[in-house]
Amino acid sequence: MSGFKGEPTTGTDFYSLLCENDEFCAELGRSVLAAGRLETALKRFLQDRVPEAATVKPTLGRLIVFSQQHKLLSKMLPPLEMLTKQRNYLTHNVHALLTGLVEEPILEDSDLVDSDVYTYTERAWQLKENLNGLAEILENE
Repeated sequence: MSGFKGEPTTGTDFYSLLCENDEFCAELGRSVLAAGRLETALKRFLQDRVPEAATVKPTLGRLIVFSQQHKLLSKMLPPLEMLTKQRNYLTHNVHALLTGLVEEPILEDSDLVDSDVYTYTERAWQLKENLNGLAEILENE
């Protein structure tokens, strides 16, 4: 990433910077892929232990609720819930955040400078790493 000078930017202009930034878009895409990996690992884990898990639609949120109902993965549930919230936020709320529609910001949304693209990219990278880490743990169970 280059070309950023620390210049102030507004929400919609910053959104455009994110969209145009190949590294941010790549990391966001990798985090989406990692979320899919985690969903698959969680579904397989549950299917091996509770046969009716095969009928659960494999969204991360539903799989977590199913795990809670069957008293499985109790130590892993808090990080799973946190990562699901972060994943949902990053994939569904960035535009809303930058246009003032999100009441509870998790990411920076004010006093932005163009180089804050680095921060958003780092958050997407960290999310991907965390999702893949939990998927790996489940895959090895």
